Amino acid sequence: MDHIGEKLRRLRQSRGLTLPGLATSAGISKGYLSKIERNPKPPAFSTLQALAAALDADIGEILSGGPAPAVSPNLELHGPDDGTWQVAHKLGGYDFLPLLKSYRHKYLSPVLMRVQPGTTSTFKHDGEEFLHVIRGRVELHYDGKVHVLATGASAYLDSRRRHRFRNRGPGVALILAVNFVYRRF
Repeated sequence: MDHIGEKLRRLRQSRGLTLPGLATSAGISKGYLSKIERNPKPPAFSTLQALAAALDADIGEILSGGPAPAVSPNLELHGPDDGTWQVAHKLGGYDFLPLLKSYRHKYLSPVLMRVQPGTTSTFKHDGEEFLHVIRGRVELHYDGKVHVLATGASAYLDSRRRHRFRNRGPGVALILAVNFVYRRF
């Protein structure tokens, strides 16, 4: 099975885009895109959103390797057995599970994040973000301050500012993260 980087390369090539062309359209460097295409681990979810928009593709197409199923642009329903829950994609210190089958034409991007013990990568991406801690206790490092978020706590932040999480607990913390991006994908 191809990893996400290989899927991205195939989509880029099928659309006749060069590495520099896609990188410029997605707002990332050519070197970073090259690294993403070679690496079996996916980039941050926000980078996947930017690449999907630049490729005129849905994130579901990139994650699954095929077109996202046809859904109403106004309603998407999921039950516990409809295949929405798929293997999370591991990233630096956390993994995420998309909560929609299709992110195309939507402003909100809900995902579940599992934050492993330790510190995550630092993030900075378009939009605003709402976080709700479902399980565990994490530190949110934001604007030079540390905010402790325990189970049931929430935060709303400007995602364009650098932020990261730290899980000091022995177990995995679970966070519902809903990103709002000003432009639809």
